[in-house]
Amino acid sequence: MRTVGCIGCGNMGGAILGGLVDALGDSYAFAGHTRTPGRIAPLAAKGVRVKPDAHALARDSEIIILAVKPYQIAAVVEEILPALNSDKLLISIAAGVSLKRLKDLCRGASPMARCMPNTPALVGEGVFALCLEDEALSQTSKDEVLALFGALGLCLPLTEAQFTAFSALVGAGPAYVFEMMRGLVQAGVTLGFPHQQARELVVALFAGSARLAGEREEHLMQLRDAVCSPAGLTIAGVNHLDRAGLAGLLVEAVLKANTRGREMEE
Repeated sequence: MRTVGCIGCGNMGGAILGGLVDALGDSYAFAGHTRTPGRIAPLAAKGVRVKPDAHALARDSEIIILAVKPYQIAAVVEEILPALNSDKLLISIAAGVSLKRLKDLCRGASPMARCMPNTPALVGEGVFALCLEDEALSQTSKDEVLALFGALGLCLPLTEAQFTAFSALVGAGPAYVFEMMRGLVQAGVTLGFPHQQARELVVALFAGSARLAGEREEHLMQLRDAVCSPAGLTIAGVNHLDRAGLAGLLVEAVLKANTRGREMEE
């Protein structure tokens, strides 16, 4: 049985590893290493084998997920380098660390892929961008990467050049959504709902609206208009949003994030 190992079991790495155990525990063995013992304890309770260091994990795993901070990547790769070979598969979720940089660090010892998740992966509803452009990746390995992360949410194979745009739209997207939710909760409290009740209502509103949008084929504008009765309260609220330019503000926010991402890459 092939082993999936994760170096770095913090919020995102731990969520990915735990999700894989839940979804694919009958098909793979799992191992983890992290510097904080408390982080690995819940995973160990699920059957994840705890490794004493990154080198031991890389030695004993066929698939190695690098889930450490970008500034830690170079040191981690140096530590695991003696254990790497062409039969290993590296998957990095470190933002801003290019495939070329990763290949240089590991001296081309192993094929690799990049993954960019977003924070809903913490609850099994993630969206994952996958870069599978390494020429050393076999089709079998590409299919395996897609199957692994496909068990955790929506997977999108993208070129590495598209990663910054993905980060600006989807990686940062939860922040935009939470800001809109916060505003609606505030409105609910202003109207007299207790804060917790307003939050529960707004969370259910977003969850139901997202499901409706996902299951219906109508344009989003049609779904919006279906809520608006002639001379009703909804159209009054929608007219105000249109005058305030909400859609334009969202577009500008994503474009600003994309510009900043490009600057960070340089």
